[in-house]
Amino acid sequence: MDFGLLFLVPGRIGKTTLMRTVINELNGIYIAASKISGLKGLGLRLIDEVRRLNIKVKLNLAVPHIEIERKPTSTIESLIKELGDVVIGIDEVQNIVNPRLPALLSVAYNESRVKFIFSGSLVGTVRLLMRSPEALGRPLIKFELKPFTREQAIDFLKTGSRSCGLNITDTEIGDAVNEFNGIVGWLTYYGSLRVSGINYSETVETLTGIARELIKNELSKLNKYGLTTYRALAILGRARWIEIKRLTETLIGHPIDDKTFTVNLRALVNMYMVKELERGVYEPVTDTMVKIIRDYGI
Repeated sequence: MDFGLLFLVPGRIGKTTLMRTVINELNGIYIAASKISGLKGLGLRLIDEVRRLNIKVKLNLAVPHIEIERKPTSTIESLIKELGDVVIGIDEVQNIVNPRLPALLSVAYNESRVKFIFSGSLVGTVRLLMRSPEALGRPLIKFELKPFTREQAIDFLKTGSRSCGLNITDTEIGDAVNEFNGIVGWLTYYGSLRVSGINYSETVETLTGIARELIKNELSKLNKYGLTTYRALAILGRARWIEIKRLTETLIGHPIDDKTFTVNLRALVNMYMVKELERGVYEPVTDTMVKIIRDYGI
């Protein structure tokens, strides 16, 4: 494996599932950065995982645990140099990105045997982590995880149900794919709940409730213009810039200047909630968010 691999994934597509699977296969270190911030948080979590996995290092781990408070960057560098041929997976890396991270990665590349796998939902994460070969020692390889096609989703559920000894009809599998599209994370949740003995209706109800809360969390990061722009696009589906702007103005109740609208639309693209299909033409990244917004008025 090269020095670093970056998974760029829309929320709820299934990057965490993929990340955990890859790290388990490689006997690596998995770090969920969703609830930590900054390099100090990363360092503390890394120390805890090294201790939990009983990875042999020459350092007394009590020392870096203290030093991390004063010198997070140099402390992480020292620990990484001791880890040997290890893969570290950092999920939701956008939560710990800061200007010092590329320099730390450069040290890791030049002075250790550690390899990294990152996942993130924000395009801005890619721009920082991949900004130059000089900053990192070597560019990261970007891998974009997309939803399954309908055929792939059906095959995924059929294969999974057979391997678990669960008899699910083709009709139910088709209904599940219609409900959750090709989103790997939701299909995996669905299979897990069905295997646990929960029936189809209760499974859909449970997942819809989870999805609503997750989507509320995503949307809470937006200001009123970004939120209204996304709602407009959820109504329109695929639409041109001027069509989205006009509906956004109608929903918000007053005119919006072009610059403000464009900045907020671009923010949705950078958050990987909206994609630009061609110049000036946009659509939501996933149908599931759109469906829940339409059905429940989030």
